[in-house]
Amino acid sequence: MAAVGRLRMPLVHGFIGRLFLVGLGATGVVVVWASLHEENWQGLQAFLGNIDRFEAGCAAIGMFCMGIIYTLAGTRVRARTKQLSFDNEGGTVSISTEAICDYIMKLTPEFPSVMKLTPEVVASRGAIDLVVGVRIKAGPQIHEVCELLQQRVRESVTNGLGISDIRRIEVSVAEIVSEHKPA
Repeated sequence: MAAVGRLRMPLVHGFIGRLFLVGLGATGVVVVWASLHEENWQGLQAFLGNIDRFEAGCAAIGMFCMGIIYTLAGTRVRARTKQLSFDNEGGTVSISTEAICDYIMKLTPEFPSVMKLTPEVVASRGAIDLVVGVRIKAGPQIHEVCELLQQRVRESVTNGLGISDIRRIEVSVAEIVSEHKPA
């Protein structure tokens, strides 16, 4: 039920916002139109009271500006996905850094002592750096597992994705988890 509420709220907010925007725009158009024609202006004055045409025009412009600001404030800026591109004899190949991270995360089952991999791709001059955060089970082999992981990430990215310009691979142990749970 909570998921349904989360889905409907942006729709309701968007609908109310558009209704507000249409109302502001329509009011602004009516005020500007009435201020330009004497007979309509007198009708608007009967409705609004004794108001100066200049003040009404400024209010209408203010309404337009508020509508524009509201519209721009509600517009979400999409984050651009970072791409790595390289040329070959057939053209250009682009791979998103997110896709590379997903590809590296698929190595997790190969390492039973690794509980979680969180890779990050950092572009540097003409090459990339791969930073792999690791949550690993405690044991005497942590150093060896990290070295094997470095080698496996390098060969997987090089052979599987065709990216050979890897400057360095940093394995960062973020957490060492005890295998024994306290009683």
